[in-house]
Amino acid sequence: MARPRSESARNKLIAATAEILATHGVGALTAEEVARRSGVAKTTLYRHFGTADALVFATVQANVAALEPPDTGTLRGDLFEIHRTYLAVANARQSRELFVWMVARAIEDPANRELFRQVRVQPRGPTVLALQRAIARGELAPDLDMDLAMHVVQGPLISMRIVDDSDVSNGNLEHLIDMTVKALGAVES
Repeated sequence: MARPRSESARNKLIAATAEILATHGVGALTAEEVARRSGVAKTTLYRHFGTADALVFATVQANVAALEPPDTGTLRGDLFEIHRTYLAVANARQSRELFVWMVARAIEDPANRELFRQVRVQPRGPTVLALQRAIARGELAPDLDMDLAMHVVQGPLISMRIVDDSDVSNGNLEHLIDMTVKALGAVES
């Protein structure tokens, strides 16, 4: 009979992975290094996550889930705060490289594609919560396609910050949010 998975071991693996990603980037991450830093056996890593790639996606997902979602009272205000947080994270070269790594892995492997989708569209993630609150306030239609809305919200900022490696000024961000809110069909409540 298999031993139950330890939540403590899982948390140690995620913490060690987050530390490696933040300090050295995704290129430095190996199962051996995660095991060494976490004090958890590689076999436990594979038992919990299956692959080192899955561990990276789980770590990013945990970091997004840990973000406190803003509640400014408007969709526009919430998206502005969410994007400002994202931009602060994306200033680090390691963060941009990690995003590119996740996209590449998602293209190569359908299992990673689903893991990447779970990172981007989290039921309790800040953006989904902002969209749900906007629906509840009547700012957005109740039949909003959440997956498509996530592409509308995330796509322009990813294109500007990750693909173009452009700095995004507050003025650019304001304009981007205005366009995004309009594209989502938001009405003032």
